[in-house]
Amino acid sequence: TNIAMAVRKEPRIAERVKEVVLMGGGYHVGNWSAVAEFNIKIDPEAAHIVFNEKWPLTMVGLDLTHQALATPEVCARIAAIQTGPARFVGELLEFFGKMYQQAQGFSAPPVHDPCAVAYVIDPEVMTVRKVPVDIELTGTLTLGMTVADFRAAPPPDCHTQVAVKLDQDKFWGLVVDALERIGDVKV
Repeated sequence: TNIAMAVRKEPRIAERVKEVVLMGGGYHVGNWSAVAEFNIKIDPEAAHIVFNEKWPLTMVGLDLTHQALATPEVCARIAAIQTGPARFVGELLEFFGKMYQQAQGFSAPPVHDPCAVAYVIDPEVMTVRKVPVDIELTGTLTLGMTVADFRAAPPPDCHTQVAVKLDQDKFWGLVVDALERIGDVKV
């Protein structure tokens, strides 16, 4: 919403944007509806503006973030750090684990926003695929759906791509490394 509003108020901003990386959408699944993810569904008009600007855009959606599961092994790695921030993250993962188990049947909780941050830090943490992506604005059952067209090679002017595969070891290595570097600060 903020990015869409900014580019509408000052269109020259768009030419200065190197890339937009966002956590939102999904090319097969939704969490707000069968096909719409919450971050896109909550303001599909803004998402439509952001996805249709000509800046490079990388969508890190549910199809990718559902690969970033905080398994017991991952939680043990985080717990082994034994700092305040690591304990806090461990408690969050435990809480989210219970919620995701009850609400959606996940055996381990997925993490979402850290995936987009990880891509900005190290794009090699995930495989992306260039495909046209647009936002459904009128469908009764599909409002807010991120429609990614995988049917053919993307056109030469395609500026959108979607994250499709996570290197889980590299991703969790970044998370653990960040928690170790933070050290034992008060949280």
